[in-house]
Parts: sequence; structure tokens; C-alpha cells
Amino acid sequence: MSQILLLTNNPMNEPTFEKRLRQLGHEVFISRELIDLCLMEDANNEFIKMFHQIILSETLANAEVKELVRTLSSYSIPIFRKSDERVPETELEEWKELGVTEWIESRPSIESLREKLSCNNVRKEGKIVFLPKSEEKRPLSALTLSGGELKLFRILYEQEKQTISREEICLRMWNRQKSNSSMSQLSVMVKHLKDKLASQHIQGPIIETCWGRGYRLDETVYEQVYLDADELKYGNE
Repeated sequence: MSQILLLTNNPMNEPTFEKRLRQLGHEVFISRELIDLCLMEDANNEFIKMFHQIILSETLANAEVKELVRTLSSYSIPIFRKSDERVPETELEEWKELGVTEWIESRPSIESLREKLSCNNVRKEGKIVFLPKSEEKRPLSALTLSGGELKLFRILYEQEKQTISREEICLRMWNRQKSNSSMSQLSVMVKHLKDKLASQHIQGPIIETCWGRGYRLDETVYEQVYLDADELKYGNE
């Protein structure tokens, strides 16, 4: 079974949940101190690779979770958020865009916990790729993206690290106002673009979800990809 890292502000809160994980055969490591280590700038977090899944306790504030997800998502390890409350679908979608793989109830049945932690949500060995820092920037034309993904990338890139609202993206992508359909379509396209870029070795969070405001490209993307004048001109036509 999996080796699971459970990050919590109060280890005394976790015995029942830990027992359920162990009933399923998982190895569990519970820590409060590693939260600070994960959030330290320039810290060596290579120990994260020991684990197949990470669970963030309900004792962590949302702000802490966002920072942890931002740091840990580069390791391609599924990250779960444990909570006492059921999360609205729209909010859950935003959490997933930030990098949370799935939501787990703090007092789940064995069956539901088993399925949430199934093999589909486990890090696949050999899938994590780290490129040398010296790799040169690539032109956008060197990446394999669909027409819609190219357009979305240009829209985000032209913001120069600034946030752009979902409403504005929908208007520029499809020339229509915000609706449930367009919001859903945009969420799917953002996920596909992130996955496509990651599969072509673009590092970092890639696209950041700015809570309640919209999206922006992570600054590391600008260090890895560039648009030449012709591409910028084409994107504005």
C-alpha cells in the first residue's frame, strides 16, 4: 500500500483517522514540524519523494493549505484536503485547480476512504521529471498545444504575471459573457493546458488560481517559455 504523509497542526486530533488509514494497510507519518519546513524558502524538501500521497488536515487554515499546495504540487504527488464540512462544487473546483487532488471527510467510512486513496490517486513511480536549471527558454511554437490551448496561453501570458478574471477570459476566448457553461468549459481547458505543459516539462504550478479573482501564469513560466513578435501579433488577430 501507500506511504502517506499527514500534515496537521495537532497530531492529537488524528488517531482515529490514522487508525482507518492503517486498517487499509497504509504506512502513515504524521507531522506538525514538517509544515514549517515545507514552507521555508530554499528548504531541501527532497524527503517528500518518500511519500505516495499527502493529506492536509482540517486543523490547517485555508491560507496554509494554499501555500503548502503551491510548494508541494511540483512533486507530482496527490494532495488531499481533509475536512469536517462538505464543500460546494464550485469551491471544490477552485481547490482542484490550485492542486488539491480530492477532498476527504475527517470521519470517512473505510469504503469511501479506500476509494479516495485508490491506485488512480497514487503517485506513479518514474513520472516525476526534474530538468536542469540551465535549460534555455523555449518558444511557444515548440510546444504541442491545441488551438484553444494556444489562445488561452497567450491571453494569460500577455497579462505579464497579473491576474485576469474568468469573465474577461471567457469574453476573449469565445466572445461571450460568463455563464455556468463557459465557466465549466474554462475550468476544463485550464486543467488540460496545465497537464499538457507539465507533460512537456514546463515546471512549477504553471497556472495559479487566484481565489475569487481569476487566473495568472506563474512567474516561472516566463523563465521557460517566450512568445516572439509574430506569435504575439497572431494572438491579437
